[in-house]
Amino acid sequence: MKERPPLESRQLLQRFVIRSVLAAAVAAAAYCAAAALLLRLGLGWGAYAAALVLPALLGAGAAVRMGLPALRSFQRLRQAFQAITDGNLSVRLPEGPDGAFSAAYADFNRMAQELQEVRFQRDEYVNTFIHEFKTPLTAIRGFAELLQQPGFPEEEQKRYLQIIASECQQLAQLANDAQLLTKLETKNLPVVKKAFWLDEQISQALALLEPSAKEKGLTLTADLEPVECRGSQELLSHVWLNLISNAVKYTPSGGSIAVSLKQIGLDGLFTVTDTGIGMTPEVMSHIFDRYYQADPTHTRRGIGLGLPIVHNILDLCGGRIDVESTPGAGSTFRVHLPLA
Repeated sequence: MKERPPLESRQLLQRFVIRSVLAAAVAAAAYCAAAALLLRLGLGWGAYAAALVLPALLGAGAAVRMGLPALRSFQRLRQAFQAITDGNLSVRLPEGPDGAFSAAYADFNRMAQELQEVRFQRDEYVNTFIHEFKTPLTAIRGFAELLQQPGFPEEEQKRYLQIIASECQQLAQLANDAQLLTKLETKNLPVVKKAFWLDEQISQALALLEPSAKEKGLTLTADLEPVECRGSQELLSHVWLNLISNAVKYTPSGGSIAVSLKQIGLDGLFTVTDTGIGMTPEVMSHIFDRYYQADPTHTRRGIGLGLPIVHNILDLCGGRIDVESTPGAGSTFRVHLPLA
């Protein structure tokens, strides 16, 4: 069955006015008919007084007949809101064929559905966050206990200390990403704009991620035109690091990643293309949502904050991002960024 669009406030007001006018017309007609009938009975001027009583009684009966269902509908709506307040987000209301309450019920159901989805995503995010925190903490604790035992060779000690340092860095990155995304979403982040070269900043991001790409045997190429930008250098650095690191993370060994930058008019166009695992249309529709995890098995480290951070930064800087992807054939991310 095709879903009917919800009624707007103006439409509801129009319906109310039309029904009020019709009710007034019916009441006037009933009054005139009652007066004419009573005059024929020879009641004289008393007919007009009696004519007032009869429509009033009929109107009261009609009001009661119409008001009781409306009162029941209102009580049902109140009970549903109380259920939401108590934490039951699965409650839904029956959407009737017509009337103002049908529109209100449809709005309520849509609200409850969205709240339920947010709760589900939040729970997934919390579970992932806890998992990602427990993993490095467990490793840190285990290697710290090993280091307390006597007789370890110096080389083994250095290796364990490097692992502990790496896991600590992972924990710090998780905390920093969560804090940054919160500040971006609440607009509680000062934006300091200055002129800088985008190609140099992207080159620095590539240099930082090149060891990870080599470790996986990936071919990393770059075609960067000199492009000057006036914007938030600190925030935009997160964009390139997140997009390139995602390409490295989701591209299997032996694959390739191509990065390019060029100026088109007053905008800069940054592109990163990989031969990775790609994404389905369903995954693509949620990759910029906070809490969303495309890999519930957690086989790859991370809590899915990178792309929401990218989206929020570009929104703050007046840019936008486009995505093309085919499952098993890789993905392409394009960033359009105003340079002035």
